[in-house]
Amino acid sequence: MKRYITLLLSFLFVIAAAEAQNSSQTDKKKMMEDLEKFKIDFITKEMNLSEKEKAEFIPIYKEYSQERRKAGAEAWKLERELQKKKDASPEDYKRLADLQRKAREKDNTITTQYDAKFEKILNAKQIYLMHKAEEKFFDKMKEMRKKHGDKSQKEAGKGHKRAERQKAKGKPCAEAPLPECALL
Repeated sequence: MKRYITLLLSFLFVIAAAEAQNSSQTDKKKMMEDLEKFKIDFITKEMNLSEKEKAEFIPIYKEYSQERRKAGAEAWKLERELQKKKDASPEDYKRLADLQRKAREKDNTITTQYDAKFEKILNAKQIYLMHKAEEKFFDKMKEMRKKHGDKSQKEAGKGHKRAERQKAKGKPCAEAPLPECALL
């Protein structure tokens, strides 16, 4: 168990380091592919699957994961837009709530459909362990994002304040040291 958590934290550290760099779309795509592979490895280990079961499970799980991601994409995109928008209206939030409800309904439908597919190759305990492993994986991801996000926001705030002090001193941003201007 400790080995899995250590492995998870190590992988997330690599992702955080990659995120810290200004990566291109290709790098982000590669990072997402690596994360998906890591997630599948984590889940299959938690389920204690044989090699034969893994070979049958992984292609179906990838489809399942992709379908679920598509189901929530529109709601996720709107939520991110509203978080950035300072003057979002009640109608915007109603639209978001409706999209999120529809996404949850679609997700439940997808899960039911794929559980039937999983039943053909897995026993009930393995399906249960799969869902528990997904929850565990996402809980760890949230925990890491929160820790990484809090740290990044603090650092971003410091950089922004330094840049404001430089401007107040009459130094244009171009004359200020790079770290002080990077976040303007």
